[in-house]
Amino acid sequence: MGLFKSKSKTQVNKDNATRAKGDRKSVKYVWVSSKKAIFLVTGEPRESKYSYGIPIIPLHGYYRSKDKTYTAKELSEYYVILNLPKDADISELEGKKVVIVGYGKDVLYIDENNDEKGEDEKGETK
Repeated sequence: MGLFKSKSKTQVNKDNATRAKGDRKSVKYVWVSSKKAIFLVTGEPRESKYSYGIPIIPLHGYYRSKDKTYTAKELSEYYVILNLPKDADISELEGKKVVIVGYGKDVLYIDENNDEKGEDEKGETK
């Protein structure tokens, strides 16, 4: 008697077939609900009628969608679009990868190196 049951060959093929058809994640539009949040920016901001939307992967913090609050872990099942107000400075978010909000005096943005030499934004070699 083994600890793990192996799947029959037909069950494995059915599992792979359903994944191959493209089980899409449902979209969730959220606002940052907590004073501290960390997320990865995965795309470019898009302008809508009343706000901007930017695709993200939430890593930490609380996010609000309609009348419910979600943790970053709960949002891992969704394709998440962060809503930003129309008067937000979107130029700060273009091309950024990691965004950390609320852990200092102001919002802190961390960007990956821009070139392969290992120079940071100030031109200093690391």
